[in-house]
Amino acid sequence: MIALISAMVSCSKSGSDVPDTPRTDVPSELRGNWMFGSFSMTEYWSQDPSEYLGPGVEIAFAFTFNADGTFTAYFTAGTVMNGVQTYQQSVSKGTVEVDAANKVIKTHTSQVHYRRTVGGQVAEDRDMGKNEYDPNDSYTYTTGVEPGGTDALYLTLEDTSEPLTFLRK
Repeated sequence: MIALISAMVSCSKSGSDVPDTPRTDVPSELRGNWMFGSFSMTEYWSQDPSEYLGPGVEIAFAFTFNADGTFTAYFTAGTVMNGVQTYQQSVSKGTVEVDAANKVIKTHTSQVHYRRTVGGQVAEDRDMGKNEYDPNDSYTYTTGVEPGGTDALYLTLEDTSEPLTFLRK
């Protein structure tokens, strides 16, 4: 998962200044890097058995929340179909409002960079237009510690009922 996030960071563009959208200071318990990932148990190999293609489906989602009320979100999804590996990746930046009393995080995205690779070749690599993404998302959250001792951020996405477990990295 860390390799996927590193690949996504390499496709981000050095950005312009974050616009003057709503923001609050981020509480210390939420600052830093948080990662979620899920991978299928199905593995794919090429017709040449020495070439590993990867899991059938994989997804990674990460946030970096900064003290000054800015954030960066990373998303990648990968699939292997008919022996071809495809990745969809995005890096989003903007501001964040945290309502610690009600345990709500609101993000205000101002910039998204998108990249798609098919069979190891870049098929698309561009900044998205403002009409291509929803700039405002809202999440409810709780925090905790996983059995291994890692800090956890349990985020419930809009229109879902079960939280995703993001681990501090």
